[in-house]
Amino acid sequence: MVNTYALKKTLRSLATPYFILNLIASLLHPISRFTPRLCTLAGDDCTLDFYELEIYFFVICVVAIKNRRCVSVEAYLSTFFTFAKGGSAILFYKMNIQLAIWFILLCIVLTVTVRTPSFEESSEMKYFVDDTLPEQLKNDKDTIWVVEFYTTFSPHCNAVKPIFGALSREYTHDYMKFGKCDVLKSHGVPESYDISSSCLKTELPAIIVFEDGKPAARIKQTNNGKQYLMSYVNLKRDLLLQEFYEKAVQKSKTIHSEKKKKKMKLLSPADSRYGNLRSNKELIRQSTGFLPLFN
Repeated sequence: MVNTYALKKTLRSLATPYFILNLIASLLHPISRFTPRLCTLAGDDCTLDFYELEIYFFVICVVAIKNRRCVSVEAYLSTFFTFAKGGSAILFYKMNIQLAIWFILLCIVLTVTVRTPSFEESSEMKYFVDDTLPEQLKNDKDTIWVVEFYTTFSPHCNAVKPIFGALSREYTHDYMKFGKCDVLKSHGVPESYDISSSCLKTELPAIIVFEDGKPAARIKQTNNGKQYLMSYVNLKRDLLLQEFYEKAVQKSKTIHSEKKKKKMKLLSPADSRYGNLRSNKELIRQSTGFLPLFN
């Protein structure tokens, strides 16, 4: 059964200038080759030769291999745009060097002016740098923290960004919060939680759930040489987010109840005397039928 909400959300994210313009730029070469007036301007016939077909198939194979564990349509298209524009630049150079220069300039302009769409996340998302994460966990043990360790240049981290944002919007609570830790700005912190920031091990992104200031559940991109598919369903299941959310709700009720009891115990003596006085007046009224004259 198709999830209509997820489908509408995906289509809405694709209907942005970033995806529309980059799709046009990626398909500009085949469009020019199959449009009679455009291909004749390049001084060539409107047919594909063997070299062009070879480049097309190479791009398709590379995109298929790179996206074999892709977790979202947006990430799949972003990878496709990168390699398709690279292949188009080579093919335009084969047709005409001036066309290649103009195409490269167009790609540069798109990169500078059209930003990658930002994905919504919880308004309470906290970003940790330096030693702020250990300090936060030490000073706020009542809160369950779900923290993603990431780098800005990692394609895997960028692919998980919308998924982690969706989870944060769904499960953020007063006693369950989400955060992100940039490993390049927090030297030594990832290693203290058994996470390698080396690009050779490809463990990032890594997500850890902290309970009482200690790791209670964790997921890495690569663990013991095996890659993990960081989809919405997998993260929600394997990080036990629903169970931790229920614990946060129960903890909120318990703490609220304890605060209420303490508030009742801290009533001033004057309030207690006033309460006893009202009780005595009520007993006299019930026994005699008259209200006493004393205050």
